[in-house]
Amino acid sequence: MADLPALIRARLLEQVDIPYRDGCRAFFKETIHPLGVRSAQVNRLAAEVARLVRDWDAPRVWELCRALWATGLMEEGSLACKLAARPERRLGPEDFPELEDWLGRHVSNWAHCDDLCTHALGSLLLHYKEVRPRTEAWVGSPNRWLRRGAAVAFIPLAKAEELRPVLARADALLPDADDLVRKGLGWLLKEAGRRRPGPMRDYLLSRRERMARVALRIAVEKLPEAARREVMGRPGKMRKTVRRAASDPDRVAP
Repeated sequence: MADLPALIRARLLEQVDIPYRDGCRAFFKETIHPLGVRSAQVNRLAAEVARLVRDWDAPRVWELCRALWATGLMEEGSLACKLAARPERRLGPEDFPELEDWLGRHVSNWAHCDDLCTHALGSLLLHYKEVRPRTEAWVGSPNRWLRRGAAVAFIPLAKAEELRPVLARADALLPDADDLVRKGLGWLLKEAGRRRPGPMRDYLLSRRERMARVALRIAVEKLPEAARREVMGRPGKMRKTVRRAASDPDRVAP
């Protein structure tokens, strides 16, 4: 293992693109430390490293991943996320504390949060229901990445049409005032709406006055157009339109 982090760094340095690095720094509001290696190249390197560690046990893989996180480099954190999500890892409930620790201690931007949560952590939560309650504390955490993770780690559940836990988690996150958490909530509900538009229309109509507008705009993106218009219509404006139409039967409502 001692030589593998050095090999990974050497392979990354061979593929540095300075303009791309500068663009990444400008794109993120958070402070990030990228070398400047494009995502496709990071993905290819992750597949190569996965072959090298195929026969390693979990503790040894996690040791490598911790070494990658410790560098603070964007690409090496991404490699840790991708190694954890490889199908040969066969994640189980015993791996949850490790992944939760990464989210709470190492993740410092939305890209790492979403990669870790929608793949390794999300898969774990999808397949092991008994682990899901352990994410409830994330909702009230002062760490914004745990709170965003509380939403986006449930996206695999939304894709599997497990609406009950998805909507319970959405209700818990409705009061959150952080824009990145709100956008994560919107994304979760959008994925649920893509597959179950009818129930999601009803849910959003019942919650829209309590939901941040940014979350609502994202949540309706995959609903049928009529449902999108209905959900996004201002309740007060709609009531006025109904009253005008009722008082003037010859009036055609817009």
